[in-house]
Amino acid sequence: MADCCKLVGNFLEDTGMVLPGCIISVSNNINTDYSNAYVCNSLDGGATIGSLNISGYVDTGVYQGCQGSAGVQILWNRKYDCEVNTTYFIYNGPGRSFEPEDGAPGVTLIHVFNNSSRIMSASSQSGPSSQYSDVLQTEGVGMDYSGGPINFNTDGSVGCTVGNMGIGTGDYYLQNFRIELVPGSIPVASYTFSYNV
Repeated sequence: MADCCKLVGNFLEDTGMVLPGCIISVSNNINTDYSNAYVCNSLDGGATIGSLNISGYVDTGVYQGCQGSAGVQILWNRKYDCEVNTTYFIYNGPGRSFEPEDGAPGVTLIHVFNNSSRIMSASSQSGPSSQYSDVLQTEGVGMDYSGGPINFNTDGSVGCTVGNMGIGTGDYYLQNFRIELVPGSIPVASYTFSYNV
């Protein structure tokens, strides 16, 4: 039977992971692509890819601007090699990015589009005196992020590839990044990485 009664305080010691900065949550999933089994003439399946989700504080300052978010999605072509049972991640550009019109801590869009989008969010669940947001969002391609806990630059494959942190084999490839900006709170950055299992 699995030992599921473990303390978060012992996480790094128990798992052997090496996490940078101030991490507040970690989750990991794996998925085997059985569609490659026929191509590779194997009943063992094809590529097994891991997905590592990490969240951490951007810095120690409390955010005082309007509610919003910033993010980027990097696209990778994946090519599975039956002979060595590994998937190659081929960089496919810096990815679509966005940030609120007033900016976000540590975020610089590499190429900015001339147009902006209106983003709204409202909920009366907490009553009619709840606040709502109505801001303009700047859109672009690529992001240079200098905040915590993991900084990156999506203008090339090296800038959005992170060394192994203790799970799987080889490097981790940044797929998605997002910062949630809530007035009166410390901004939280969330990352999704893919890797070879």
